[in-house]
Amino acid sequence: MTYSKPKCVGRIAAFLAICLAGSLLVSAPFLVLLFNGNSNTFLAKSAPDLMALACSAFLLVALAVENRIEKLDLWTFWLSGIQTKTILISILLGLLWQLSIYLICQLSDAAYPHPNTVSISSLLISILSTGLLVPFTEEMLFRKWLVSMMERGSFKPAAIIILSSVLFFCMHLGDPFFRVDTLIFAVPLCYIYIKYHDIRYCVIAHAVCNLAGIAFPLLAH
Repeated sequence: MTYSKPKCVGRIAAFLAICLAGSLLVSAPFLVLLFNGNSNTFLAKSAPDLMALACSAFLLVALAVENRIEKLDLWTFWLSGIQTKTILISILLGLLWQLSIYLICQLSDAAYPHPNTVSISSLLISILSTGLLVPFTEEMLFRKWLVSMMERGSFKPAAIIILSSVLFFCMHLGDPFFRVDTLIFAVPLCYIYIKYHDIRYCVIAHAVCNLAGIAFPLLAH
């Protein structure tokens, strides 16, 4: 299946609009809990992670429906041929990404996004949501789905990388600090996916970044 460039852009924009509207809808109860609830309660402290779980669940359902409509074969993952060298590069990329987040927070006097004291239950929720599910969902959306759609429109790799990186950056504009790291590190992530067409490398890099962000404050505490 192929599309003209205008039709491809239109279909991408329509699906992203659905994703945005649905994410805002499922996020609303947790935003109310976060801003109006008692900040000392377990639910209030876990609200960001619970919101991430809800948004990820919605986006995965949306991707499943989109996959049936577009027949993109999004859920096919190569079970062999993974390269150890590329895995190591992905891990290093994830660690560098988290280091850049720490430096941005230091330079901008922004609070580091992960708490240094958490209960076991909230830690497990954070690992499940921020550490594992969010990286998988975001890489499926901004790398595998987006690249697959743009390839159907015969866009050049440079254009795909630029759009993927800019959209990934825009998604994080609501974060407490300026997430220029998302713009910088989206470039090698998208390049890796275009080169290998194996989303596992991107998920590994993203998960390492987020898990390192959870672990660093705990190790320093």
